[in-house]
Amino acid sequence: MNPILLSFADGTTFFVGLILVFIAEVLLLFIQQRFVRSALTVCAFLGMMLVVASATPLPLWMYVVWLVLALIGVVLLNGFSEFRKVKHCMCFALLMVTVGLISMELPYRRAPELVVSSGSTIYVLGDSISVGMRVEDRAWPEVLQEMSGCRVVNCARAGATVEGAFKQALEISEPSSPVIIEIGGNDLLGGTKAFSYYKSLNRLVGSLVEEHQVLLVELPLFPFQNAYGRAQRRIVAEHGIALLPKKYFTRVLALPGSTSDGLHLTQQGHDAMAAMMNALLFEN
Repeated sequence: MNPILLSFADGTTFFVGLILVFIAEVLLLFIQQRFVRSALTVCAFLGMMLVVASATPLPLWMYVVWLVLALIGVVLLNGFSEFRKVKHCMCFALLMVTVGLISMELPYRRAPELVVSSGSTIYVLGDSISVGMRVEDRAWPEVLQEMSGCRVVNCARAGATVEGAFKQALEISEPSSPVIIEIGGNDLLGGTKAFSYYKSLNRLVGSLVEEHQVLLVELPLFPFQNAYGRAQRRIVAEHGIALLPKKYFTRVLALPGSTSDGLHLTQQGHDAMAAMMNALLFEN
């Protein structure tokens, strides 16, 4: 997959954009050369575009507050030379909001805290990412079973949506078993509305959470798909389940030779996915 697309998918562009805007506006306070100031202004607008397009699923009002401050800052810093104190205050306000946004997003970059005993049976609900595209491939749940020594039951089906995952959940036969939910890509690509996706996923998680430890794999998102990420995070907060940050799955996709088409895993990709899951579930 294209490195630029991957940087959007794993959330890197959000942080790059925030920092780019802040540094550009601070430098505009002190640098007077016209050419450099023009370049810094372009950098500031580029940073704003990266943040807005990053699909980081923070509340919309936070984006609005930050963007208004950033835009006012660019206007002030490119004129009104007599308002130096106001410019300093604007930069300070932008710093505070930037730090606030970063501090809100950073927890969603950390590995989830999970306790999975070695004798557990793990169930996987998912789509073609967890099934594989070729019959000869050993899908990552199978590889994970070999690595961990635990029984891993792969209930995933190619082309599955969240609604289809309800049928998969019927295959869970052992109580108090960990359940990994890797689902939603087909809903997103198939045009399912974000609210419908939320309602279906909320019902699915709600049907499992009382008896099972649930790990939800966060969807890698491309520009302006924020609503799907907000839906997942809302469900995580409401049910108190674990979330696997999107950066982990995206790192697997980024490995050379790990995908056949930028998304679906090759055997190398399945092996990497299993190794990542094994490290998180048993070595964390």
